[in-house]
Amino acid sequence: MPLPDAVARLLAAPPEVGDPAQAFPFLTVDEAGYPHVALLSARELAVAGDGALLVVLMGMTTSANLQRTGAATLVAVEGTTAHSMKLRRRTSVDEGDLLGFVLDPVDHKADSLGIALAPISYVASEELARLERWDRTAELLARLAGA
Repeated sequence: MPLPDAVARLLAAPPEVGDPAQAFPFLTVDEAGYPHVALLSARELAVAGDGALLVVLMGMTTSANLQRTGAATLVAVEGTTAHSMKLRRRTSVDEGDLLGFVLDPVDHKADSLGIALAPISYVASEELARLERWDRTAELLARLAGA
């Protein structure tokens, strides 16, 4: 199953410095069985041609959880709908301080009561671009897309 079109559209235009943007909760399960949440930007996410989700992670905890269990959940908000996508790891690429993953969507739930929702948001900054290594992250996402 490919990522839903509504979610793919949210990821299609990564923010530039100064742009307001949505932070996407990305959940994995830690060794004790509890949810672990990382907030990802659209600069760390992309959609492959076959509808898989491409993810670049820097956090060792999130990466270790995903490597161990092979499962994650991404949450995205669009208008009046909260999208929850269950994902399964297909493959990964280790770049040392960055890990890239190709994740296959296995389930999608669109929750809506028709009430306007406000996603977790931020304004992209030069500091964020440096911290997230936008240049290297973009290169790794492109490599994952071609894999």
